[in-house]
Amino acid sequence: MENNNSNIRTMKFKGLDDWNRPAYKCVETGQLWKDITLGSEKPELYSCQNNFDGEPDCPIKPSLEVKYVNQYTENKNRFNYMMLDRLRSDCDYYLGNGNMSKKRLYYEDEQKHIDRMKELYNGFPAGEKPEWLTYDQILEYEKAMIM
Repeated sequence: MENNNSNIRTMKFKGLDDWNRPAYKCVETGQLWKDITLGSEKPELYSCQNNFDGEPDCPIKPSLEVKYVNQYTENKNRFNYMMLDRLRSDCDYYLGNGNMSKKRLYYEDEQKHIDRMKELYNGFPAGEKPEWLTYDQILEYEKAMIM
């Protein structure tokens, strides 16, 4: 992808680093850049010493126009997926090594905990429900935890 305009940088998404920062490779220069906004609509790119897991250090020059071949955007439900998985993990611990102690649950109350799991699960659109947890499994947790 050759570009005659020296003020344009074309970025190609390469993946997420260990801190969930999108990493891009500049098509024109081969340099790696990190988006410190973690995938917002308006990325802020910083160089990273061409080390995929390196720390961002210097911002891209404001005089450069950045275009994206494929831009990473964060899933709007990302936090809710993480929270639901945290709550699921709490249930497993509560029923196992946690000795059914309410202090092991995020909400420190079994019913509130399960109700929040149901709310999160039902909040996902039909095609975006997690593959790693079903509503029936939430109901099984409820039976096991609330007697």
